Amino acid sequence: MQASSDPKVPAQAAAGVVSQSEAAAEVVTLYHWLVVFFASCGWLFDCMGQRIFILSREPALKELLGATASDHEVYVWGTLATTLLMVGWATGGILFGMMSDRYGRVKAMVSTLLAYTIFSGLSGFASTGVEFLVFRLLFGLGVGGMFGAATTLVAESVPRRFRTLALGSMQALSACGNMLASGLSLRITPGLENFWGHYSGWQVLSFVSVFPALLAAPMLLVLKEPQAWIRAKAEAATGGAGKSVGAIADLFRHPRWRRSTFVGICLGVAGMVGLWGIAFFSPELITTAFKNRPLQAEEILKPVELCAALKSPANPAIARLKARLSPEIIQQIEKVGQDVKEVPPATVQALVQDLNLLIQQDRLYEPEAFQGLELKRSTRNLIQLVQKTGERQNVVSLNRQLTEQLFPGTIRELQQTIDRTRSRGTLFQDMGSLLGMFAFTFAASWFNRRTAFLGAFVLCLCSVSYVFYSLKTATDVLWMLPLMGFATLSCFAGYSIYFPEIFPTRLRGTGVGFCYNTVRYLAAPFPFLLGWLSTVMAFRTVAVVMSSIYLVGIIALIWAPETKGQPLPED
Repeated sequence: MQASSDPKVPAQAAAGVVSQSEAAAEVVTLYHWLVVFFASCGWLFDCMGQRIFILSREPALKELLGATASDHEVYVWGTLATTLLMVGWATGGILFGMMSDRYGRVKAMVSTLLAYTIFSGLSGFASTGVEFLVFRLLFGLGVGGMFGAATTLVAESVPRRFRTLALGSMQALSACGNMLASGLSLRITPGLENFWGHYSGWQVLSFVSVFPALLAAPMLLVLKEPQAWIRAKAEAATGGAGKSVGAIADLFRHPRWRRSTFVGICLGVAGMVGLWGIAFFSPELITTAFKNRPLQAEEILKPVELCAALKSPANPAIARLKARLSPEIIQQIEKVGQDVKEVPPATVQALVQDLNLLIQQDRLYEPEAFQGLELKRSTRNLIQLVQKTGERQNVVSLNRQLTEQLFPGTIRELQQTIDRTRSRGTLFQDMGSLLGMFAFTFAASWFNRRTAFLGAFVLCLCSVSYVFYSLKTATDVLWMLPLMGFATLSCFAGYSIYFPEIFPTRLRGTGVGFCYNTVRYLAAPFPFLLGWLSTVMAFRTVAVVMSSIYLVGIIALIWAPETKGQPLPED
C-alpha cells in the first residue's frame, strides 16, 4: 500500500488537530468555575471591607476625636481617611500588580487578601484618630492589589468565549460584598456604644471583616498559575530587557501600550472620582438631610408613657421641660387618664409641635437640672462642644438627644433613625450596583465596550448630580440611591472586562494595576476637596459641581480601542 503523495492530506490533518485543540481549549471546566469563584470571593470581601469603612468612618471618628470635635472636624477627618485609603489603594495596586507579573497571580491574590483583612481588623483597636488613619492606609494597600490580581487570573485562565461573562460577573458579584456589609450594619449598628462589651458597633464590624482571611488556604491549594503567565515568564527570561515582565516603563515605550495606558487612566479617573469622591458619601448625604429634622408624630413610640412622665415629673430635668410647654398642651396631657390605652392623635400631634418648638428654639440643658442623670457618652461630648462653640445646629442636636434620654424608650432616637436609614440606603444602593454591573456586562457583550462605557458615564453624570441635589426624605433614599448605585458602579464592570484586553500578557497585571490604581493618586485629593469646598459652599452644591468629572471619561472614549471579539493582545 503506497503512502499518499498529496500535500493537502497532512495539511488537512494538521488543521483538524488544531481545530480540535482550540475546541478543547474553549470548553468551560469545573476548574474554570473555581477560578471565577475564588477570584469573585477575593474581590467580594475586598468590597465588603470598603463598605464597612464607609459606614464606620463617621461614628469611629466621632468617638476617637473626643468631646470637643465639631461635626465639621469629624467630616474633614473622614475625608482625610478616605484620601489616605485611596493613596494606599493606589500604591498597593501598583506594587501587587508588579508582584503579580513577577511572582504569579495566585500568590499576589492571597497576599492582598491577608493584607486587607488583617489591617481592617486592626483598625477596630484604634484608640486615636491618627491610629485609625494609619490602619486604613495599610488596609488600602491590600484593597488595591486584589482587583488587578483577580481580574488578570480570570482573564488568563478561562476560555475566550467565557471571559466577558466571567469578568463581568466577578465585578458584579462584588456588589454582594457591599450588600453584606450594609446588611451586617443593620444588625451591628456602627454608631451604637458598648455594642459588645466595651466595644462600639464600628469596632465589631472591623473585627468581623477579618474572617475572609480563612480563604487563603483553599486558594493556595486549588488555584494554579495560568499557562499564559508561565510562558510569558519563560520568554522574558530569554528575551532580554525589551521583553521584561512587569516593567512599568514598558507601558510607555510602545505607542500601542502607551495609548492603552492613557485611555485606561482617563476612564478610570472618571469612575473613581465619581464613586469615591462623591457617590460613596451617600451616608453623609443622608446625615445632612436628616440631621436636626423636626420630631415626627410616628417617632412617639409610647404616647401614654410619655404623657404619664410629663404629668408626674420624675426628676428636675423633666420638670424643667414641662414648664416650657404651652398651657394648652399641659391641659391636654392632664386629661389623659392612667388607665387610658391610647392617646388621641390630636393630642400627640399637638405635643410633637410643642416639643419641636423647644428643640429648635430653646436650650434645654441646665447642669443642675441634669445632675445625677446618666447621659450617653456622645451626649456628654456634645454638651462640651456646645459649651465651647455654642453653634445653633449643635444646640438643636443636643436638645433632641436630651429629650430622647429623658423619656427612654418612648421617643425613637434620631441617631438610630439615621443609622438605620444609612444602612438601608447603602444596601439599596448596592442592589442597584449589582444590577448596573450586570447591565454593563450585557451591553458590552451585545453592543461593544465603547458604547457601554458611553451610556454608563452619561447615566452617572445625570444620576449623581440629581441625587445630591434632590435627596431629602426616607422615600427618596429608597429609589434615588439604587439609581445612583446602578450608574456609578456599572462602569467598574467595564474596567474588569476592558483593562485586561488592552495589554499584553507580560504587562497585563502591571497595566491593569497601573490603570485601576494610579488613578487613585489622581482621585485621592477629591474626597478631601469635597470636604474643604463644603466650608465655602453647600455640601450638595459641591457634589453636583464635582460630578462633571464624568466628562473626562466620555471624551477619552474618542481614543479608546474597541476590543469586543478580539483575542488578548501580545507583542
